[in-house]
Amino acid sequence: MDSKKETVTIYDIAAAAQVSPGTVSRVINNVGYIKPETKERVTQAIQELHYVPNRAARSLKNNRTNLICLAFPEADNPFFFALIGAVQEVAKQHHYSLMIYYTKGSPEEELNLLNMMNEKIVDGLFLINFNYTEEHFKAIRRVRCPLVVSSLCVSPYGGNETDNFDYVGIDVRRALYLSTIHMLKQGHRRVALIGGDKSIYVFRERFEGYCSAHVEMGVPVDMKNCFFGDYDQNAGYEAALRILNMKDRPTAVCAASDVMALGAIAAFQENHIRIPEDIAIVGMDDVNFVKFLSPPLSSIYMAQRDMGRCGAEFLFRRLEGDDSPSQKIIFQPKLIIRQSSSFTRPPE
Repeated sequence: MDSKKETVTIYDIAAAAQVSPGTVSRVINNVGYIKPETKERVTQAIQELHYVPNRAARSLKNNRTNLICLAFPEADNPFFFALIGAVQEVAKQHHYSLMIYYTKGSPEEELNLLNMMNEKIVDGLFLINFNYTEEHFKAIRRVRCPLVVSSLCVSPYGGNETDNFDYVGIDVRRALYLSTIHMLKQGHRRVALIGGDKSIYVFRERFEGYCSAHVEMGVPVDMKNCFFGDYDQNAGYEAALRILNMKDRPTAVCAASDVMALGAIAAFQENHIRIPEDIAIVGMDDVNFVKFLSPPLSSIYMAQRDMGRCGAEFLFRRLEGDDSPSQKIIFQPKLIIRQSSSFTRPPE
């Protein structure tokens, strides 16, 4: 081959491996049966010639980019790590690459991405958002590529049965119910909630779960024990400091995420509050690090990997031609009890 040639093509590979260009194409795209010895010859030629597939040319030829996009709102929240990994695994099984789009929860970023979908930058989109608006749904209904939506709750606010997307969610109302009812059954009667912004639909569902547990146990909800704000570690820390300054402070805390729980634990421990003897605490998400805290943190398992795998499989079924009506899968949370909430208080 001419050493001055800048671009290696499948014809160069075919010549080096003494096969047809069609055989090289089948090896690259993993399509059809190829004799093992032939595949090995082609693979060796690809490596020796440093061949890099021209994604743009392949896209023009088959009208596919072999890319899917996962858009999510929080890059620093470990909740998403397992979900991303599950989507990546499914993409690789289908010989696709995964493009990550960090929206920062910005409606402008999300709408911009949705509006780009018909420019064929990817073959499918998995969009995760905490607070859909009617503008989101208008943009979603214009999307022509396969689309999976998630809002980490039972239903995306504003959606309807004719929407053109599959939905993957989790019963987050039950998640907060599980942590709250656990505390109430332990004998606590002043249970604090550290939650996200209550104006956002996802966090309103969490609050509803907290309230329903109180109703079931016949314990009035005291709003002074509810703390709403940013969905991060600092918010948990600040809420815990406020709890410590209360005259009749809560004896238990239910946090809307493990990250918020981690912030609260830091504040409690800095002030020599024993967990769970002085204040019990339950987080949410059951991310990997919580079992290694001291004490290990009780938490709500939120099926992140299951949600990621399900959403990705929805996309690939659509890409393979499934035109059945849109589907909705809701996963159920599970309470994982560890030492941080295992202390039973005597009745007050």
